[in-house]
Amino acid sequence: MKKQLQDILLRDKGEFTKFQILLEIMRHQPHVKQKDISDTMGITIQAISKYFKKLYKEGLLEAGSERADYRLTQKGISKLREDLKNLDTYVKSIKSELKIDHAWIAIATQPVKIDEQIGLITKGGIFYTVPINDPNVEAIGIATNDAEPGEDIGLKELKGKVKLKQGKIMIVKLPSIRQGGSRTADITKIKELIDEFKPDRIGVMGAVGRAIINKLDIKADLEFGISHSAVIAASRGLNVLVLVVGRMVNNMIKEIDAQNMRFANDIIYEVKDAKNA
Repeated sequence: MKKQLQDILLRDKGEFTKFQILLEIMRHQPHVKQKDISDTMGITIQAISKYFKKLYKEGLLEAGSERADYRLTQKGISKLREDLKNLDTYVKSIKSELKIDHAWIAIATQPVKIDEQIGLITKGGIFYTVPINDPNVEAIGIATNDAEPGEDIGLKELKGKVKLKQGKIMIVKLPSIRQGGSRTADITKIKELIDEFKPDRIGVMGAVGRAIINKLDIKADLEFGISHSAVIAASRGLNVLVLVVGRMVNNMIKEIDAQNMRFANDIIYEVKDAKNA
């Protein structure tokens, strides 16, 4: 994989330029100006135009009916995601060869001394330290600081494989205030979705969503930076349900896709309509 990445992505200027353009399109879609990408990358707009035509021909890019209306196709998203994962794999291999340590953050469950060898497990998307002879140990590392139970602690030279599965995100689409807001939302359906999905975290975006959680008498765990927070939580193995007004759904999906790209994740999400029929 590393050799393939070096040969194709890093050593092939054209391929790497294509990767950069795909990334810029993802960041700014659907209103993408070729001139802006030209300025950002420092290459001529004529060259950008040729790449756009090539991406369109390869099925990686689609154009809308309006001017400067471009977005990646599912094939384009998959390619960009794969390139990012390959690039991340390559960078990690270089860090390993150069012996660049990565500090993992955990919560201590017992007194720990700096440079002590300690075990690591995951629970609820959080890392916890345990004695190295604990039967549930998933990895072993070296403490980078002293810590008492309940305190944060850094771990380096991690050995083993942390079992960190990815969670899912359910976006519950709510009616806007013009559509009646919380008064036209199917409260019973929303409660059923929550009961069936069994989210570890609940997020709410906007006043309509807050009114609905008041009616359901539940508390939101996430209220700010919802898209980013939801992706981070899901990447830690937590299932997240988010209440979002209809017009904000597309923006949230776009942000989740962008965060998936940025963190090389593959978080699965689904959208459920909660408006009364």
